[in-house]
Amino acid sequence: MAPRNPPLSASVSASSVLDALKDSEPAPTWKDLKTRFDDHRRLRLVLKGLERTGEIQRDHQGRYHRVGESNVEGFLTGRPNALFLNDLPVPEGGQFVLRAGDRVRGRSDGDQVQVLEVVEPAAAPIIGLLDTSRRYPFVEALSPDYKGRISLTDLPADARHGDTVKVRIIGNERRGLLGSVIEVLTEDTVVEQACTTLLEAHQVPRIWPEGLDAVVARLPDEVRPAAHTKRVDYRDCPLVTIDGETARDFDDAVFAEASKTGFRLVVAIADVAHYVKPGSLLDQEAATRGNSVYLPDRVIPMLPEVLSNNLCSLRPDEPRLAMVCEMQVSSAGVLVSYDFHEALIQSQRRLTYTQVGALLEKRKPTDELNLTEPVLASLMCLHKLYKVLVKARNKRGGLDFDAHESLLELEGGRVKAIHPVQRNDAHRLIEEAMILANVAAASFLEDHDRLGMYRVHEGPEGEKLEMLTGALALAGIHLGRGKVTPERLQQALEGLKGQDRRWLFESLILRSLKQAVYSPQNGGHFGLALERYMHFTSPIRRYADLLVHRAIKAAIAGKKNPVNLETMIALGAQISRTERRAEEVGWAVDGWLKADFLKDRVGETFAGVITGVTDFGLFVELEGCYVQGLLHISGLGQDYYNYQPMAMSLVGERSGKSFTLGQTLKVRLMEVRPAQGKLDLELIGVSGKPASNKGSGRRPERGRSKRGRSAR
Repeated sequence: MAPRNPPLSASVSASSVLDALKDSEPAPTWKDLKTRFDDHRRLRLVLKGLERTGEIQRDHQGRYHRVGESNVEGFLTGRPNALFLNDLPVPEGGQFVLRAGDRVRGRSDGDQVQVLEVVEPAAAPIIGLLDTSRRYPFVEALSPDYKGRISLTDLPADARHGDTVKVRIIGNERRGLLGSVIEVLTEDTVVEQACTTLLEAHQVPRIWPEGLDAVVARLPDEVRPAAHTKRVDYRDCPLVTIDGETARDFDDAVFAEASKTGFRLVVAIADVAHYVKPGSLLDQEAATRGNSVYLPDRVIPMLPEVLSNNLCSLRPDEPRLAMVCEMQVSSAGVLVSYDFHEALIQSQRRLTYTQVGALLEKRKPTDELNLTEPVLASLMCLHKLYKVLVKARNKRGGLDFDAHESLLELEGGRVKAIHPVQRNDAHRLIEEAMILANVAAASFLEDHDRLGMYRVHEGPEGEKLEMLTGALALAGIHLGRGKVTPERLQQALEGLKGQDRRWLFESLILRSLKQAVYSPQNGGHFGLALERYMHFTSPIRRYADLLVHRAIKAAIAGKKNPVNLETMIALGAQISRTERRAEEVGWAVDGWLKADFLKDRVGETFAGVITGVTDFGLFVELEGCYVQGLLHISGLGQDYYNYQPMAMSLVGERSGKSFTLGQTLKVRLMEVRPAQGKLDLELIGVSGKPASNKGSGRRPERGRSKRGRSAR
């Protein structure tokens, strides 16, 4: 809203400026005041004088206020780009940096708050890397609530260039935040530094609270079957665990056999809820952590290891308490019936995806694994069931992607090599069995009218859907009109079968979908094309699953809901946040380590594919490295480039030359900033040929592009 202007005043004085501020709504900026007074030099001097005497002050957006106009004070809440004071939004601005936790004074107009002063900076420190290469040392912040430089009041004697440091913010200054180093976090290797730095930066809890050791010490050393005679005994059922080679916590075991109408499937999940009681110190800490965090060199567990790696790990030949989901599945892959039991089980083998995959693909003789006949028969039946479930998934339209992911091979505290993730039928059959058990859990709780924690996943809409539609059209795939369903997206991808760049369009679809969240209110699961879905199968590492287990146990016992709706809504929001936090830490560590892996290859030439197009340049994935770098628009040649978001392209205004999603380029690696996970690239050629400004002569569509200049 433009300020209501008083009449133009030729005379600039303290009183006339104060009157102008009094009569303006909203408060004026320097630009606004220049339109009201003739003598701009005199106006600037008067404003500075009034600021010095404390009669006026500027807010974080550069608006001038008379002192005494502030009417609100408190602590900022929210997150970057979405801050609030007393539940009123604080608009983004540039006079000083604001963070959640800052104690501020401001002026409210009823709809928003203009911050006039940071009374006390947020207590939470900022984590970053120390840079002593310039005249004035600074810290490059890596915390999620602030990305930028922090000027320092002093430099610790034991701090070295590149060290991770913890900074206490003491105020704002001209270039941003001002702080003091309070701790130097030294690590011996790149992997250790990346993981420790980013865990600290994102405030992931790593230290168990006081008193928890005593709680853990009271847990039993082992499971004694004689103490659990009321449980359903599944110890004779040939259950097995199938996990990765390096897995230490085994929270699910499976068994399948043929039945008259199809299949009997048994999924046994560690009974974490037996040990972690609501409201206990264990429970409070698990809710705070929300989930385990998995990094290349470590796991930050949700529960202490005595549970996650012992009592609740379904190790072979050891009795364990479990929640068993027993299901009947038709020959068409339809879940016919299901039931849940508090059970006593004993896994008969610990198998790996590699072992079972080789067995199913007949690359390994069965006698090499020394499997009993019942276990072998179960594995073969599981494979048959998997094929049936995949057909059912395809029929309902569930999205099925081959992940374009990488695995880091570490050696000596650095990345030695980057390998593509290989998935086989063993991975897929476990995935389908877990999905079916999760569906059964949601259905069981609905049948018993109990609150549970749904996994809600909404489909694409708005601008993201428009951009996805345009990108698919580039590949000759047209979604058509009407509501977009998972089935239509999966059919679209079928048109890309066999193409090298199918993974690129799969990733575009994933980015167009909304973030999955936890909620006690069902919203369906778009990606899996399911009407109801909960997480039941990993209570060792996800608090949502623990809540679902408690609800199922209450239903079995005929008891009331253990948690009310209001609390469940709050818990859903909490664990959705911790899940995003874990993902962000994982992505940031992955980016840091991959960039560090490439830092010795600056100056080398790489083949790459355009994976993203923006108005400031191109994001290019280096082939075989699974990492993206930025090719800035200024490096595309001497032309004006128009950004066409619907075509996912940058098009030269004079030449008509275009750079488009999926296009192959040859680029040179120019600069690497490992901690930020950033690579800067230089264009060498297009599709292996030298880049040239000669093009098709096609002019960009007018009115639908953003203009960017490349001026080498």
